[in-house]
Amino acid sequence: MPYRDDREALLLQLAALEQENERLQRELADADARARGVADDTRERRRSGAHKTCVMCGGVTLLPVAIFAGHDTRAPLPLHMSTLRFTSPTGGFTHSAPVHSLACSTCGFLHNFIDMTHRAAGG
Repeated sequence: MPYRDDREALLLQLAALEQENERLQRELADADARARGVADDTRERRRSGAHKTCVMCGGVTLLPVAIFAGHDTRAPLPLHMSTLRFTSPTGGFTHSAPVHSLACSTCGFLHNFIDMTHRAAGG
């Protein structure tokens, strides 16, 4: 009889531990979902705030400016930057995206960035 009682006690304990494990897994999944949501919100807020404030002085007025290469002002060369520089087996520049610039009206700092959407939109 003691063997049967011990076995039943262990089975009850095992069932209770399995239920607790399932509950903890659900809580962990919920916590992961909440953390992922917070990270996504933070990333979206940071992304939407880009190009709106100056990183040097915190100024809020950024104005678009054109930066070109070359000496001929009648036919300037627009600047492009490679986006696949290290994927080409020959090491050359295989794809490029245009470089855009914003100037802070407070301190004059130039914010240069690559327009990755230009390439995706077929430009």
